[in-house]
Amino acid sequence: MINDLNIKTRYGTFNGFVDKNGVKTWLGIPYAQPPVGAFRWQAPQPLKPSNNTFDAQKYGNDPMQASMKLGNLVEGFTTTESEDRLTLNIWTRGEGKNKPVMVWIYGGGFVCGHASEPTYNASNFVSVHDVIIVTLNYRMNVFGFMNLASIDSSFEDSGYLGLKDQIAAVTWIKENIDEFGGNPDNITVFGESAGSISTFFLTIAPAAKGLFQKAIPQSGAVGFYKTPEDSTQVAKNFMDFCGAKTVGDLMKKSGVELQKAYAGFTNTREMNIADFYPTCDGKFLPRNPFKAIKDGVARGIKILTGTTANEWRAFLLANENLFDLVRKDSQDISPIFSHYTKHTNEEVYKKWLNDRPDTEDNFADFTTQVDWRVSQELASEYQSKFNDVFYYLFTQQPSPPLKYLGAFHALDLSYTFNVPYIEENPDQRLVRIIQASWAAFAATGNPDNEFIPHWEKYSVDNRQTMELNSKGCICHKDLNTQNLNALRHVYEN
Repeated sequence: MINDLNIKTRYGTFNGFVDKNGVKTWLGIPYAQPPVGAFRWQAPQPLKPSNNTFDAQKYGNDPMQASMKLGNLVEGFTTTESEDRLTLNIWTRGEGKNKPVMVWIYGGGFVCGHASEPTYNASNFVSVHDVIIVTLNYRMNVFGFMNLASIDSSFEDSGYLGLKDQIAAVTWIKENIDEFGGNPDNITVFGESAGSISTFFLTIAPAAKGLFQKAIPQSGAVGFYKTPEDSTQVAKNFMDFCGAKTVGDLMKKSGVELQKAYAGFTNTREMNIADFYPTCDGKFLPRNPFKAIKDGVARGIKILTGTTANEWRAFLLANENLFDLVRKDSQDISPIFSHYTKHTNEEVYKKWLNDRPDTEDNFADFTTQVDWRVSQELASEYQSKFNDVFYYLFTQQPSPPLKYLGAFHALDLSYTFNVPYIEENPDQRLVRIIQASWAAFAATGNPDNEFIPHWEKYSVDNRQTMELNSKGCICHKDLNTQNLNALRHVYEN
């Protein structure tokens, strides 16, 4: 029985608290040694056993970050940031054992974000569903995804350290979560945006094999990655900006100096949205992640995945000229066209139009299709040959004044966690549907529940998509097959 807020693990005893919802909460638990000093740009180092007692009643430090820049937008945070930030947070309720465990990975383009954002407070979710939710911090931007490997072989993991952090966190969870009432053999990894991409990557990373059984990637597949050549060039550009001739010169700088340098580096560029995607080098991650899924590398994982209907339109909030920027610099913004060079963005778009008018709405739909929906449907098609896949489309409209954006990127977060994030008053019927579906999938591998019609599996021969909307959820067949078939060549050729 988990009736004590002082939970003993081999790494110490952690003193938690009960929140206003009656949810037991532990915050700021270290899952690896601080990646500071000689450990900067190195793989996360395991903790040493401890008999000490630790206060776990406040969040740990937030990861170092500065901004994500898209055109004239610079979005940053003013929180407590540090290089010492490899911590996780746990929410559970009741006294039960062997509960399903859900591990959340936040988004932010691999350059910003943190687990202490109010958006990701899992209390409202856990107060209704008998699961354990864990959130975690990981290294980002120049600290977590700057590929220095070919510049200095002492830093061979630097192009995907953030993912290695995530694996270290799930490893800690698998080892210790039974002390908190969780089942270490029933773990689901889920996340949105960069967290969704991370979740997909963890399904194909050999180092993560056997750590979890299910995944819920929300809005983002494995097309968002860097080749070693491209990420090395970003690293060289950053070093030039810093006036560093060697990685040793960078090592001499403090974390704050590197953070300020990163902010300055960002400001010299019109866009940096794709600078720090994970590097697929054929060592830690397969060079072609889509082929890896097609070849069955993720065969042991059940997946529930999907997108919002109008993903890219979210970034109109950042820049009203977004789609002009995408058309002008598709290789810098579109993760797919940074890899696909057989035809230009314009050539693919004009063929996809198929005599429809060239309007901003049609181009917006095209960009969402090619970068988001088609990539996740293609990954789902491949994975469905090896394990169960359930696919959804989130179509809920935002409240005014954002209704003109449609069901845009990250709108679903308000419903996943039942928090006033982008949507100040998320419809509680849809909250119940999404949380019940996610919790059922985490528990059993099937999202069926009392609030929705039967959710059929997605497969090549039976492409079923559950539309998630407060007005009614419907399982559609071949909802997006025409777009998938029209654009799959961008991934497969």
